Amino acid sequence: MASKSTNYGNYRHYLGPNHAPGTPPAIHVRDLRLGLITALGVDFKGRRCLDVGCNDGSVSTQIVFKQAFDLEATDVVGVDIDPNLVRKAEHLYSLKASRLRPSRPPSAPTIDYYPMSAVLHHGHMPAGVSAASHWPSVSFVAADYVVSTDPLLAGPYHVILVLSVIKWIHLEHLDEGLVSFFRKCSSSLAAGGYLVLEPQDWLSYQKAVRPNAAPHFAKNLERLKYRPESSFTDLLRDEGLTLCATSDQLRRPIAIYCKT
Repeated sequence: MASKSTNYGNYRHYLGPNHAPGTPPAIHVRDLRLGLITALGVDFKGRRCLDVGCNDGSVSTQIVFKQAFDLEATDVVGVDIDPNLVRKAEHLYSLKASRLRPSRPPSAPTIDYYPMSAVLHHGHMPAGVSAASHWPSVSFVAADYVVSTDPLLAGPYHVILVLSVIKWIHLEHLDEGLVSFFRKCSSSLAAGGYLVLEPQDWLSYQKAVRPNAAPHFAKNLERLKYRPESSFTDLLRDEGLTLCATSDQLRRPIAIYCKT
């Protein structure tokens, strides 16, 4: 059972409906959503990517792995409103960087080369040092993406991931903020870039404001007119983003929009 930050609606150790029942997958097991997203035509290789609502950094970190997952993004920025989760993301990245064997031409760096026992005994290598020498650029930012003016978040990006977080953005910033969010995503995408949404349905919104979840959003829920099932595609089209692929293969849908 994941624990939640009641201020933001964020979950720690998130176990959403698009994971198999049980405990969250190990960090060396590819997130099911990434496999589906690549199958739907989104190519991460050599791309600059933004992960909105990055949580503990699991997806952001996996995007850069070459040998483990063959995604090979060159520049990944993860942003989350919860600074505690951003610290967890930085810790995870440092852990993975510390286990990487440097490249030895013509061989590429080896993922998970050094055993975990070595990291536990000697400590983590600073992630920034590791990344500068051997890894693509990976950065994490503690900010509310909707209103942040941090230049690191400005783009342009080739792929923006918004996985199981749009509900919280909508509840926090209302309909007007949702439109602003979609507009910012569009302006931050390069031509031909992809916005990948994993939207929560309206029932999930209603569950979110229960007393044991985030009841402080109850009044905001009453003010919302836009619905994920009926409004989002039109709103995104107004911002120059066209629906180009969808999948119901997992228990929560994946929708991919392209900037033309």
